[in-house]
Amino acid sequence: MRTIQVVAIVLVGLLAGCAKRLVPVYEPGAAPIVESPAERDVSLRPGERVLTHTVREGETLRRLADLYYGDPDRARSIARDNTISETARLAPGSILRLQFEPGEFDRAQRRAAALEPYNRGVVALERSDLDEAERQFRLALRAVPDLPDAQYNLALVLLKRGQAEVAADLLEDLVRKRPDEADFGFALGNALFQQTRYLEAAAAFGQVLALDPTHRRAAFGHARALQEAGRRPEAVQAWRRYLELDPSSTWAGEARRHLRELQGG
Repeated sequence: MRTIQVVAIVLVGLLAGCAKRLVPVYEPGAAPIVESPAERDVSLRPGERVLTHTVREGETLRRLADLYYGDPDRARSIARDNTISETARLAPGSILRLQFEPGEFDRAQRRAAALEPYNRGVVALERSDLDEAERQFRLALRAVPDLPDAQYNLALVLLKRGQAEVAADLLEDLVRKRPDEADFGFALGNALFQQTRYLEAAAAFGQVLALDPTHRRAAFGHARALQEAGRRPEAVQAWRRYLELDPSSTWAGEARRHLRELQGG
């Protein structure tokens, strides 16, 4: 194994852990944190073009619109139909009625049905049962090929298995479709880093930072990718920017060590 590959694996180790949507987290030594995307209580009302959805912790109108309609901008119509603000924070346990035109209702039902294997995949991934997680996410995608969360979580399974090239293909497709999703861009940066495609990884992390300049994990990844690419002056500036965001955590200690290495001290 070449030294450059070892470096990539070490960084992946720093990404271990889970958060919303099972997002990898840069935090050395931290225990995994998991917020399941939650089993969804979906029921049909006979004779109506309506699905009902029980809100779970962390869900947003845009995410639900993406899930059921394949279009995050449909959050506006969900808000209108439920007489709430488009920017309202959804209360866990509340019920939303999702209304559909006749031509889109069959597709909505398929998307709702795909949640069953998707949620089984989430549970399997929490248990680190990668075989079962991959099988369930692929079942969900067989039913709905453009289900973004299933595609995203399948990419995370592949990353855990060291199949970074295949994962990157999935994530690049997601980023093209959803350029405003920081989670997707961050995971893409990780997949590119694993392949030692450091400049491309730095660009992916940079795009996340353009969406959210306070994204500490992306700032850490951006600096590390620039350093591995041999872009010393840019890496020094990136590490300094990172330390402005995070002057005191474990990550900050790692950042200072890298900064000292680059500055020859």
